[in-house]
Amino acid sequence: MRTISVRLDDGSEARLDSLCKTLGLSQTEVVKAGLELLQRQSASPAALAERLGLIGSFSSGDPGSASNSRGRGHSAQLRQKLSQQHAQQRLSQPEA
Repeated sequence: MRTISVRLDDGSEARLDSLCKTLGLSQTEVVKAGLELLQRQSASPAALAERLGLIGSFSSGDPGSASNSRGRGHSAQLRQKLSQQHAQQRLSQPEA
């Protein structure tokens, strides 16, 4: 185990002392808890969402409803739109 020394300004020292008294922990325990908390907060948003069970747990509506997410069926929507454009182009071109 390694020992380190840290220089604290007066405000930081007061906050550390206050946390120690409030939580009933030693300075070492408070610093370790702070490091753990910072590490958990610095996880990527995707890792955090996965850890919280949020990935794949939302739906924008029933698959057949009008309120369905446009992103859900974007491939089919693009194909339909392209088909319509091609049909309009064929109709607007004079026959040879």
